[in-house]
Amino acid sequence: MGSITLNKRLARKVTHLYRAVNGQSKPNEAVPLSLANAKAVYGNRLDVTIHHFYRESNAPLHKPKHLPEDATFAGYKSPFPDKASSYDAVLLDIRNDAFTFQYNHLLDDNKRPIYESTVKPYELPIKYEYLLDPPNIAGTVAYLANTVPNQYGHWIQTQLPLLLAYWETFGKQNIDYYYVGDYNYLTLSQAHVADFVEESLGKLGIRREQILNRPCRATRSLIAMKHREIDKANLRTGFEVDAFSHRFMKENLFQPQPGLHAKKIFVKRGNVSARRELNLAELQAALESQGFVSMSMEGKTMQQEADIFGNANVIVSVHGSALHNALFCRPGTKVIEIFPYDYCEASNYVICNHSGCDYHYLIGEPLPNTLESDDYYTRMGADVIVNTDKLLRLCRQVGVDSAVTTESEAVH
Repeated sequence: MGSITLNKRLARKVTHLYRAVNGQSKPNEAVPLSLANAKAVYGNRLDVTIHHFYRESNAPLHKPKHLPEDATFAGYKSPFPDKASSYDAVLLDIRNDAFTFQYNHLLDDNKRPIYESTVKPYELPIKYEYLLDPPNIAGTVAYLANTVPNQYGHWIQTQLPLLLAYWETFGKQNIDYYYVGDYNYLTLSQAHVADFVEESLGKLGIRREQILNRPCRATRSLIAMKHREIDKANLRTGFEVDAFSHRFMKENLFQPQPGLHAKKIFVKRGNVSARRELNLAELQAALESQGFVSMSMEGKTMQQEADIFGNANVIVSVHGSALHNALFCRPGTKVIEIFPYDYCEASNYVICNHSGCDYHYLIGEPLPNTLESDDYYTRMGADVIVNTDKLLRLCRQVGVDSAVTTESEAVH
């Protein structure tokens, strides 16, 4: 695996050297898109129209439940918001084919990547790339990407919700194509279209030929950016799904189908390099003694995941993208989310609130190598050791026994 990555890096360096020798340039300073900034940068242009899509929400969120000893997260403020976020997005309608979609961004005619106002330009990997001269697409292309395309959590949190703003502002019938990104910075290769991207867009009536994952320019380009508050010091990422996006996805995506599905499920992390369950065998044994069925979401379709989550009464999962499937849960579903000792993030909590779930969390045991680390990404990816006695106490507090039904709990 290491030699493959090394070869990719070498190939990338050779490609960059070739482009540099041939006079290709790197991007200029990014444009942090906000309503005020859009007006300042593009407001006097005839080829750019600025729109604001705003849906106010002050709906209170139910406070998360927990054991008494898990009331605080290693001494910093709770990352759980007390009210739902609004849908606040700025949209650009561009009729200038000098704007280009490439490296998961839309760049303007001054070679400036357009991105979120709260993300610092130095955090965008595109700054290292040499720009291309992509082909023209006749028609309207809407931006539906971000810096990490093909990541399930980002797709649910940030990319799919953009469709609501596009369709209500411009009309679905007036958009020909959707750009979902074309480059994977993590594997240094061209990104494929993930199965869940194609499946979910197909469910929304978007055909495969309308999904673009190659660099291009268009007769008309659309880009929407939602505003989010980022406060890494208090673990606020701003990725929380607003109630309007949640309703849009819940009503238009997959409806859970009845069947012989497990009623109590433990969602394993699967083949991952972050937030691994270090005592997985012990954890599974403890939960299976309570009638839980252990499973991973890897290799499953979104419809299958909707069926699993939509038919479950109790769900236990370490924090991760798989728990975003709480989107498909029924009201009253009991959810226990497990966090590493020194990290918490509220996106699943908010989705559970919008779905009407009974949400609880549990904090894992401290690990010496990540204990109160100053590095946000170290905390975010920290592995997890679960105190199973503590987890079973929380299960009793949740009332897991009352969630047992007469249906089979061993079939999935």
